[in-house]
Amino acid sequence: MTRAHTFICLLPLLIGCSSQSCEKETDCPKENQYVYGKEVSHIPVSLKAGVTEVFFVDSNITVIPKGAFATNPSLEKIEFMTTPTVSIENGAFEGLVNLKHIEISSTPLTSLSVDVFQDLHNLEELLLKLNKIRSLEKGLFDGLKKLRELQLHINEIDTIEEGTFDDLENLRILHLAKNNLSSVSSALFSKLHKLEVLRLYGNQLTAIPDDMLEHLSNLKEIALYSNKITSISANLFPHKDKLNKILLDNNMLTELPSEIFVGLPLLKTLTLNGNKLASLPPVLFGEMPKLTELSLSRNSLTSLPQGVFSPLKKLKKLDLSNNQLFAVSEESFEGLEKLTELNLQYNQIKSLKANTFTKLTSLTTLRLAHNSLGTLPEDIFDPLPKLSKVYLNNNTWHCDCRMVPLFNWMKANPGKIKSMSPEICNQPEDLKGQEIMSLKEDQLICPVSPLTTIASLTTTTTMTTATTTAQTTTPLLKEFPRMLSTCWLLFLHTAVQLIPNHLK
Repeated sequence: MTRAHTFICLLPLLIGCSSQSCEKETDCPKENQYVYGKEVSHIPVSLKAGVTEVFFVDSNITVIPKGAFATNPSLEKIEFMTTPTVSIENGAFEGLVNLKHIEISSTPLTSLSVDVFQDLHNLEELLLKLNKIRSLEKGLFDGLKKLRELQLHINEIDTIEEGTFDDLENLRILHLAKNNLSSVSSALFSKLHKLEVLRLYGNQLTAIPDDMLEHLSNLKEIALYSNKITSISANLFPHKDKLNKILLDNNMLTELPSEIFVGLPLLKTLTLNGNKLASLPPVLFGEMPKLTELSLSRNSLTSLPQGVFSPLKKLKKLDLSNNQLFAVSEESFEGLEKLTELNLQYNQIKSLKANTFTKLTSLTTLRLAHNSLGTLPEDIFDPLPKLSKVYLNNNTWHCDCRMVPLFNWMKANPGKIKSMSPEICNQPEDLKGQEIMSLKEDQLICPVSPLTTIASLTTTTTMTTATTTAQTTTPLLKEFPRMLSTCWLLFLHTAVQLIPNHLK
């Protein structure tokens, strides 16, 4: 068989290999990588020549023994993933002077001895996530001077001895999320001068020491969400110039210190939703030219200070849903000329003034569903030339003459109404439960109250011809109920005048 024939025969196999999905690094190992699977229950004494990265995936290795890789000093990366490993002996990684990366994840490992990572002077990444580790002892990471990333999230850590991280002078990322930490000390992170990312979300923290971040002058991200924090200090962020992400959502914050978010020129993400904030200080935010989204949803806000968002000139999305707002005004949204999406759903707003959204000239999406609105002012949407999506369902709509301006707008702009369910009349009783869009304009009437007494009618003189002529321009269908009521009252007045005096 010629070389050409051989290539043709192997072509389908080559095509199959080249199209193989390589979602994970271990799916398509390179020449310097070797992957061990379920068939392996112990670590091989020697590896194939040229291998610098070894992976144990779903392997049956329960113990990583002392000197496990002693005959393979060229290793740079070792990973154990989804293995039944319960123990790592001291000296397991001895002799691996070139080792830069270790991952031990998704195992039943509960503890680590203090000397298990000693002499790994070139280690840069240590990933110990998704295990059952319960505590971290001082000295565990000593000597890891080049470590840049330490992942310890999704364990059961409830105790970290003070000084545990003191030797990690080059650490950039520390991931301690989703553990059982109920407190952290002020000094715990004090030696991590180069730290850029600190993630403590998903723990049981109730308080944050005022000076916890005092020595972290290079911090870019602080993630404290999904804890039980009730308050934060006005001085919590002493180094604001590099922060680009602050995540405080889903805590139990009842108030925020004035000006705490002033002086954050690089901030891109700020989350405050899911707390218990009842009010906001008049001055809360400073200029944040990179902040484009802000969520304050699922709090207990009843009102908004005038101009509270005015420094946020670049804000595009503002979520105020699921609060207890009963009113908002034009001043509430001062300075938000770039805003494209405003969410006011699930509040208690009863009415809006015609000028409420006047300054939101870039607005494309407005969510007003699930409030207590009875009607909306005429021309309320006129200042919004870019408006393309409006949500109005689940309000207490009053389908009477006051609804006419909104009714006409809805009829003229059906493509802009994106409500999840139809807008339903709540009043009057004869229209209750009917869809607004199914009505006709002549059904939207206000009952005429006979407040004018017969006595006052006697003072009414004849109208001028000019006045009568002007009134005839009013459509008869719209004026008919009022005219009928007036005629009836005049009839009664005339009848009374005809009754003889001795019978009155």
